[in-house]
Amino acid sequence: MDKLKELRISLIRKFLRTVFVVSVVEYFLITLLSHTVQPFVIHFFFNDAEPGSLGMMGVLVVAIIVLATLISELIMIIIPGRLGALISNLLVSMDKISALVLGDAGVSLTKMGKIRSLELFAVILASLVILIIPFLIAAVYFAGIIIKDFKQIEKADKEKQREYERKRNRMLSDIAHDLRTPMTTVSGYARALSDGLIKDDETQKKYLDTIRAKTARMNELINFLFDYVKTDSEGFELHKEKTDICELARECVVVLYSDMEEKEIETDIDIPDEIIEIEADKLQLSRVITNLINNAIKHNDKGTRIGIILERDYNSLRLMIADNGKKIDDDLAEHIFEPFYMGDESRNSKGGTGLGLSIAERIISLHGFKIKLIRSPFIKKFPKAESYEKMFMITMDIPDAKELTPP
Repeated sequence: MDKLKELRISLIRKFLRTVFVVSVVEYFLITLLSHTVQPFVIHFFFNDAEPGSLGMMGVLVVAIIVLATLISELIMIIIPGRLGALISNLLVSMDKISALVLGDAGVSLTKMGKIRSLELFAVILASLVILIIPFLIAAVYFAGIIIKDFKQIEKADKEKQREYERKRNRMLSDIAHDLRTPMTTVSGYARALSDGLIKDDETQKKYLDTIRAKTARMNELINFLFDYVKTDSEGFELHKEKTDICELARECVVVLYSDMEEKEIETDIDIPDEIIEIEADKLQLSRVITNLINNAIKHNDKGTRIGIILERDYNSLRLMIADNGKKIDDDLAEHIFEPFYMGDESRNSKGGTGLGLSIAERIISLHGFKIKLIRSPFIKKFPKAESYEKMFMITMDIPDAKELTPP
């Protein structure tokens, strides 16, 4: 799961837990104040009124009125005259408001006296502070959680970036080595031919074939690097059009059929004989399918059985490139779609770059499709592929796809 998604879910859970705890604490605090402070206030300040006549809302209104009264009286002391008369009228109005809140149970706040009013305000203010404290503690606690979680995410991102840089540097070093070796061979063979050191026609042909093979390998490496940079850039866009996925899959098989015959690969082609149209970049999607089939050919032994299976399940398609060849270990399976990651055997004996599957995953993602590696025993969940050891499965959600039977 993505780190940010994990953080979001974790923070929501912790927030709900914090809200629940604060709500419980507030409930007990309000109950406690209602049975202690409220009777005290009614007894000492409101002539033993009925307990239910004031209420917590009444206490809050009284606190506001008392505070306004104190401020008004302070202004009257500092600025006498007409303004004082205006404030005096304001006090009378507040007294009427208090009468509406308290009913006949209360006393006139304007006749309560400054000291008495100040004492009442202090008691109510202290009660409000007690009620606010749980929220303050919860805010500080939750802020601490957010800071801690974001530090962990930042640390994980830095580690991921360092690992990315390490893999990239290793890949560049490997590709530099892979380029240097054939270039040295090409240069040596070309010089020998140019200087006329090779007289035998058969040897000359052998040298020329080697130069051609090494040049093709260098071209392949350069193309992989170009494709990776292109697909990973922000400006890369797909050119989607209506594409018959069945025909496209068959074309990809035909392109590599001679390679499969050469390696004595047994093929199991299960593609519907019908038209199923999807919105896709035909060129890019064909490159992905071809790359997956080519990997199955290159990284397995002679006589391996490969299955290319396309099946529809309601509003989705599953294209499966499966084989019963070599197993993929857990470490490679975990990182198989990451750029610059490749098994040592793949690099040393097969000349891999560690970019092919990363490019494929990027292209599939841009289409809005999904690709994943499925190995035994989980592959048995798919009846048409259960006899294979592993497979790459491309899932395409196509709710508006057209399915037609040819005439």
